[in-house]
Amino acid sequence: MNALIAFRDWVDSRLPIMRAWNTHMAEYYAPKNFNFWYYFGVLSMIVLVIQLLSGIWLLMSYQGSSEAAFASVEYIMRDVDYGWIIRYMHSTGASAFFIVVYLHMFRGLIYGSYKPPRELVWIFGMTIYVALMAEAFLGYVLPWGQMSYWGAQVIISLFGAIPVVGEDIVQWVRGDYLISGITLNRFMSLHVVAVPIVLLALVVLHILALHEVGSNNPDGVDIKKNKDENGIPRDGISFHPFYTVHDIVPIVVFLFVFCFIMFFVPEMGGYFLEYANFEIANPLKTPEHIAPVWYFTPFYSMLRAVPDKFAGFLVMAAAIAIMFVLPWLDRSPVKSMRYKGTFSRVSVLVFAAVFIILGVLGVKSPTPARTFLAQICTILYFLFFLAMPIWTKLEKTKPEPARVTMDGGIGFWKAWGAFLVVMFLAWAPLKAVGAESGFKCGTIHCDEFVNPVIEQMESEGKRLSSSDKKTIQNNSLQHGAKLFVNYCMGCHSAKYSRWERVANDLDIPVEIASKNLVLANQKVGSLMDISMPADKAKQWFGATPPDLTLVTRARQPEWVYTYLRHFYADPTRAVGVNNKVFKDVGMPHAMLDLQGLQECAPGPVLAHNGGIKRDPLTREEILEDDCGRYTIAEEGKLSPEEYDQAVFDLVNFMAYLADPVAEDRKRIGTYALLFLAFLFIWVWLLNREYWKDIH
Repeated sequence: MNALIAFRDWVDSRLPIMRAWNTHMAEYYAPKNFNFWYYFGVLSMIVLVIQLLSGIWLLMSYQGSSEAAFASVEYIMRDVDYGWIIRYMHSTGASAFFIVVYLHMFRGLIYGSYKPPRELVWIFGMTIYVALMAEAFLGYVLPWGQMSYWGAQVIISLFGAIPVVGEDIVQWVRGDYLISGITLNRFMSLHVVAVPIVLLALVVLHILALHEVGSNNPDGVDIKKNKDENGIPRDGISFHPFYTVHDIVPIVVFLFVFCFIMFFVPEMGGYFLEYANFEIANPLKTPEHIAPVWYFTPFYSMLRAVPDKFAGFLVMAAAIAIMFVLPWLDRSPVKSMRYKGTFSRVSVLVFAAVFIILGVLGVKSPTPARTFLAQICTILYFLFFLAMPIWTKLEKTKPEPARVTMDGGIGFWKAWGAFLVVMFLAWAPLKAVGAESGFKCGTIHCDEFVNPVIEQMESEGKRLSSSDKKTIQNNSLQHGAKLFVNYCMGCHSAKYSRWERVANDLDIPVEIASKNLVLANQKVGSLMDISMPADKAKQWFGATPPDLTLVTRARQPEWVYTYLRHFYADPTRAVGVNNKVFKDVGMPHAMLDLQGLQECAPGPVLAHNGGIKRDPLTREEILEDDCGRYTIAEEGKLSPEEYDQAVFDLVNFMAYLADPVAEDRKRIGTYALLFLAFLFIWVWLLNREYWKDIH
């Protein structure tokens, strides 16, 4: 122990580590009335560390070229030991970063943390936000998926709207005449090296500026104005150990939520990991709807709300730039929303709702009604800032207290009431402009993707244990693997997956897999590729059949299941069949001999399992069409029930191929959540012990 102290003193005499520790931790006095909103500053630091560490580990296996980028990400997910954890940690962290930063910014907005003497703190914070947006955009392109490519295409092309120099700027950013491997390579350099250095420097400056003027608090009271005889603020408390211990509690709660998303729902419904990004970038295939990732969509909505491209670009840029001058727009004599007038309180709730509405609209495809709502919300967004000097100057305010209060402000129930008001203000206009199309599978609703065996047994009242379900699942996957090899791999590869991995995961002995699954010209450790050359396939079929490794993840199992069940005879098509889900598809019905040939017959629009579709509001039956039901023109080898089971098994196997770590992910996630729940008890007790005498 004495040796460690001696070493510390030796270092301290040459590098003032103790002075820095005292200045920023042990003798930095923060207001003792910090509340829930003050958690998000430290949480943003936690996410920054997560992103830096996971990014370094991802870079060890990532290849920054247009030919290998997508495959290298799949290599990380499948062949690197626990590489999927690193990738999901990074992708979840990207969205988590913006969530905590947006909440951190909102806290500054409601408590006036931008007002004197903290103008520089706010400006550094806003600059961090801009750098974070640049970092996120650059990183979003690196997986080289469909939405990565086309999202970059849309965003970069915006610079082309700038008069005179626009096209030159676009070419300079791309480094080529088109988005290519050169673009990807320079984006990787900026994402990995340049922007992180700037980001870290800004974070340091942000903290230094904050600790120079002191932290704000929910009352907006300057605690430095009331000190005791030792020069210590009476309403302050040393950051360490009190707030270092106090912050462990929200950190554990945050990690619990973070791990739940990472292990159980890493895509978050296509918002954290977009489904289109599970397809490799294809410059010749434009996605049906191009939208940036969710944390950019409020500003993307403003861009689309303006008819002129250049004017939209200016509006989008101004929406970010105007926040930099917020300290000089607020003329109120008080800082905190607790003591501002009614108009300020209403306006900040409306502003929050407007931001949410713009974010939701940016994800959806535009319609005249949605565009009109986006235009209204864009006007309200700018009015919040531009009218602020007027209402903050004129409205009546309450006097600030002389010292900080510990009563929690508006209280728990009023806080929840304000939250519900914001949610209603966001929900009602979005509901008024309409929801997405009711059909998720082309011209019909998706069929329910459930195992017919389990559904039948449960309908008969049989109780299945977890081991029974596991056996049924494994049998389904093994049968699906057989169908996949026999019916799909004549044209389609699955080249991001390996035969040996499939055999081990499905409990198929390697010898049996080698004889019955692995193609003759391949080894059991090979990728599941096919011998058909891509150029020949394009010549023979008009387009190279897509690799099926990730199709089920990109399209979703329900879509693929419904697609394979709804082929019907169509003599006008070159392949003799058409499809209700993918109209005018060029693919023949590969499983025709199993299902037989279906013919269209007039009837109600097809819905789940052929049922009648009713209007969700009026409950009226939807009108018939010319292909509302099917008749069997040629019998297949299987009965309809047997065919449905075969299709389920095939799609079940394809879903496994798309995400082979799903079961391991959930198993490990369960242990991680149990550990964090146990840890929470101890950190909560520790925090209570430290804070029991703080009033």
